[in-house]
Amino acid sequence: MRRSHPLITVVGGANIDIVGIPDGSFVSRDSNPGAVRTSAGGVGRNVAETLALLGAEVRFVTAFGDDEESDRLIARCEDAGMDCTYSVRAEGVPGSRYLAVMDSGGDLAAAVNDMRALSALTPDRVDAAAFKEADAVALDTNLQPSTIVRVAQLADGAPLVLDPVSTVKAAAARPVLGRLTAIKANLREAEALSGAAGAEGSALGLVEAGIPWVFVTGGHDGAWCASADGAFHVPAIPVQVRDATGAGDAFAAGVAWGVATGAPILETARRALVLSAIALESASTVSPVLTQQTVDERMEGLGL
Repeated sequence: MRRSHPLITVVGGANIDIVGIPDGSFVSRDSNPGAVRTSAGGVGRNVAETLALLGAEVRFVTAFGDDEESDRLIARCEDAGMDCTYSVRAEGVPGSRYLAVMDSGGDLAAAVNDMRALSALTPDRVDAAAFKEADAVALDTNLQPSTIVRVAQLADGAPLVLDPVSTVKAAAARPVLGRLTAIKANLREAEALSGAAGAEGSALGLVEAGIPWVFVTGGHDGAWCASADGAFHVPAIPVQVRDATGAGDAFAAGVAWGVATGAPILETARRALVLSAIALESASTVSPVLTQQTVDERMEGLGL
């Protein structure tokens, strides 16, 4: 077992989330009455904050924009316990933004992301010192493909965990699939990367591609997990969904935590599902009530 409070380097996107939640059923091509909230977001940033709340020492590597909104985002990251020393600024470019509209069930109906600032995190601007003595490195595919390759190189012998973000961006992960220790992907992302159909099939296909641990998430259908020992299903935890934004990122953080602490794959999957459930129950992208204690108590209460 590795140390219980691991050092994890997270490389990926940081942005402002602007989320619209309709009062009733979402109607496309129309103005929907509802509520609009703004919060800190970004796959990498959400993973980093979740890990910090769990008690990990977190180094966060991203490219922030060059505006006052980005100044506030940096302050939010640092207040949450992330070390942003190794992040860079994108000169003359506004901070990244993610605009989403949810449906009446709390699931995503439509979204647009503006991640231009992250282009400033080129391979030559990724500092090798960010990876020194890391127990694990987590990254997302908001990064440029060349930067993803560079991160995999600089991670050296540290376990590498990847979230492919979307089916469009998943292709950027192909050059490093054989270097990964674990991947967390939804069904569409897993099928796109593996060329196989179905959650179980795509999970096994990614193991065949050289990834030791694979987690294919399916929302209320739970997750299919696979390793060289085969595949197994872990059911979802019943929750009252308030907002699905950030739930997948919480799961990815659980995978990174499990890899960094040396937990078995089943325990890692269960913890990741609990983290995802806590995120689903919160109106915030990262739940403000999240702590290692709340996760442990939830797992104990569920008999996990």
